[in-house]
Formats: sequence, structure tokens, C-alpha cells
Amino acid sequence: MLERGSKYFGELWKSLKDSDRNLLQSLVYKEAIALQDTTLLQTTEDGYCFQLPLVEKFIKRVVMEEI
Repeated sequence: MLERGSKYFGELWKSLKDSDRNLLQSLVYKEAIALQDTTLLQTTEDGYCFQLPLVEKFIKRVVMEEI
């Protein structure tokens, strides 16, 4: 699914502000974050999580490729 939707997810990632990308990277690394206005996350009892698991998988892949 990620391969088929790579264009969509790539555009989604590019459309984010640097601050939003940094926030999502922090979430991937389980770092403490200060939630800003984003439609990609939701509040949980344990903190925050991605609203869509497929978006989370894509962002994790992008973050790991940037290392």
C-alpha cells in the first residue's frame, strides 16, 4: 500500500512545515513533544499517536531514510 501511495505520501510529507516534520520525527523516536496544530495526530491516554497507521508507516520510513 505504501508503494502504491508513494506519490500521495510524498506530497503529504513535502506539504508539511519543517516544524511539523520535526514534530512527527520526534513522535517516531518516542521523544517528548509539544503538540502543535496538526491533523495527523490524536491525543491518547499515553500521549499522542498518528491518526492513520498507514501515514505512520510512511513517516517512519521517511525518517529512517534521512538518517
